Amino acid sequence: NMERYMWAFDGVTFNALTAPIPFRQDERVRITLINDTMMAHPIHLHGHFFELVNGDRDHNMFQPRKHTVIVQPGGSATFDLTANEPGDWAFHCHLLYHMHAGMMQVVTVRPFPEEGK
Repeated sequence: NMERYMWAFDGVTFNALTAPIPFRQDERVRITLINDTMMAHPIHLHGHFFELVNGDRDHNMFQPRKHTVIVQPGGSATFDLTANEPGDWAFHCHLLYHMHAGMMQVVTVRPFPEEGK
């Protein structure tokens, strides 16, 4: 909601997160962004490209590859991501005012832990 610039990931608001959002290296994830505000939000994930899920049955051929997606007011956007770049990456609204007001978080990509360690 725009009064508080709240984002949530798996139901936890970003300002309540005490650590980066963890992805395992080479993990394939599907992310759905829901915009309950009256403003468009260009959402950007550094270090990765993702494929927009657009309802095409042959999604491997026709999903556009992006690094930023505009989530329209009252709308949603879904994308598939292969977390293949290890490190810490900014995940944020590209409108600076929104980013500075809290619409930003860090995604961390780490290898799977080795068994027995």
